[in-house]
Amino acid sequence: MSRRLALAAIIVSSLAAPRAQAQNDALSKSLDTTQRAQQASVESQQRVDQLDDQTRALLERYRAASWQTQQLNVYAQQLNELLAQQTAQIASLRQQLADLDRAGEDLMPLMLRMTDSLDKFVALDLPFLHDERHERIENLKQALGDPQVNAGEKFRRILEAYQIEVDYGRTLGVERIDVAGNTMDVLRVGRVALYALAPDGSDPRIWNPQTGRWDALSRGAASSIRDGLKMAREMTAVNLLELPVAAAAGSTP
Repeated sequence: MSRRLALAAIIVSSLAAPRAQAQNDALSKSLDTTQRAQQASVESQQRVDQLDDQTRALLERYRAASWQTQQLNVYAQQLNELLAQQTAQIASLRQQLADLDRAGEDLMPLMLRMTDSLDKFVALDLPFLHDERHERIENLKQALGDPQVNAGEKFRRILEAYQIEVDYGRTLGVERIDVAGNTMDVLRVGRVALYALAPDGSDPRIWNPQTGRWDALSRGAASSIRDGLKMAREMTAVNLLELPVAAAAGSTP
């Protein structure tokens, strides 16, 4: 009886061993499959993450490009508006110049009279800045006879010359010129009077338009003339000057 039981146990064991091995193999395969699936899942997630990063980067680049495009569009619109304004201004200026050119023949007699009047005025005025003022008038005359200079430019130069002469009447001026054979500093007080003083501060004089000569002044006038020269040279602030005028000058007081 015991031998039969032992034999049965051996047979059962023999039959159970292959089944257990098969189960182990199946379990191993299942584990391998699970691990591969997990690894594949991890790799898939990594690829998704990489795609997310790339997508975010592309989105940021798109947003940046979109913003830049908007700015460029705004800038282009502003440039177009500015260009349109400048084009209109240029067209207006060209029309004005064309109108001036057509009116050139009518303006020429007036410009000639104005230049001639200015020439006579300078000749009769106090004798200051002689070369500069006469050269300006000669340049005007040359411009009036130059066909390359349009009427608008000619008229502008004449008005500029008149304005310069007007400004002389409300400013102080100084120049070093020959006076009665001596080099002297000449003070211009507007168009009221001209005063001369030697570089060493001596020999004060005043221009007499009645006689066309330089009349001598008392030594006391030298100090005021010296102050006026400093004002004209902007070495000191402008202040009141006590100086005689030609009508009261005459000869030496």
